[in-house]
Amino acid sequence: MSSATENQTSGVKKIQEFLADLVVLGSLQGFRYFQPWLRGREELLLTVVNEDSSWQSASFPRSLVNSCNEGVGVAELPCADQSLLTSLPSQKRMSSCGHTDTGLPPASPCDREIALPELNCTLFLLACYAKYQCPYVWIRSNHERLIKATSGNRASKDSPLKLNSTRDWCRSGGQIWEIVAELVELCTWPTPSNPFTLDIRYFESLPLIERFLASGAMADFLQRIVIHGNREKFYYTKVLDELETLNRFHVKALHEMRKQKLRETEGEADNEDPMDSSLSSGK
Repeated sequence: MSSATENQTSGVKKIQEFLADLVVLGSLQGFRYFQPWLRGREELLLTVVNEDSSWQSASFPRSLVNSCNEGVGVAELPCADQSLLTSLPSQKRMSSCGHTDTGLPPASPCDREIALPELNCTLFLLACYAKYQCPYVWIRSNHERLIKATSGNRASKDSPLKLNSTRDWCRSGGQIWEIVAELVELCTWPTPSNPFTLDIRYFESLPLIERFLASGAMADFLQRIVIHGNREKFYYTKVLDELETLNRFHVKALHEMRKQKLRETEGEADNEDPMDSSLSSGK
C-alpha cells in the first residue's frame, strides 16, 4: 500500500471516529455550561451559556437570564479580535472541496437557521462535512457579542471560527471534547474551571430508569475524556472529580432499581390468589 493510500485511509478513519463521537455527544444531556443537540450525521448544535452568575436550575432557565446585550463581562471576550473569524481569502486556501471561490460555509446559511438559541446563550454549529475532511465551528447567534470588528478580513457570519482545536485537528487528531472546551472557554463568562461540569439536578429530575441510563451514558463519555484526553488540560482533574461523583450517583440509581424490583416482586407474591397457590401445589 502506498503512502498516499495509507494517509487517505487514516484520514477517513479519523473522520469516521469523529462523527461517531459527534453522535455520542449529541445524545447526552445534563451539562451545566453547554447543551448539545444532534442534527444529522455530520452536524451538532451547541448551546453555550454566556454568563454563569445566576445559575440556579437545570436546563437554562429563562426566568433567570439577562439579555444578551446586557451581559456582564462582555469586555472580557475577544470582541475586537479580528482574527476570530476565518477570512474569506484564508477559507479559499483551506477549502479542500475543489471550488476555490466558495470558501468554507456551513451546509445551511446562518440567516436560514431554524433553531432558536436559549436566552443567555450563544448557538454554535459544529460540523464535520465529508467535503471539508475536518471539523469546523460556525457561530449561529449573538455574533455581535463575540465579534465587533471584522473589517479588513472580509469575514461573514458564515465564516468558521479560528479555533486552536480545529486548526490543529488534521495534524494532531484532536478529540471532539477539546473543541467543546474551547468554545465554552471562549463564550462563557467567567471562564469555568471545568467546561464539563454537570448539573446533577437534571439527572435527579429524571424517572429512575432514565436516570440510570442517562448517568451511565454520561459516565462513559467522561471516562473517555479521562482515558484519551490530555492530562495537561486545565480541566482534566476536574473531570476526574465529576466522574467520581457521577459514578456514585449511577450506582445509587442501580441500587434503587433493584429495591424497586424487589418490592414489585414481593407485592406480586402478596397479591397472589390463595386458590391459585393451592392448585399449583397440587392440593
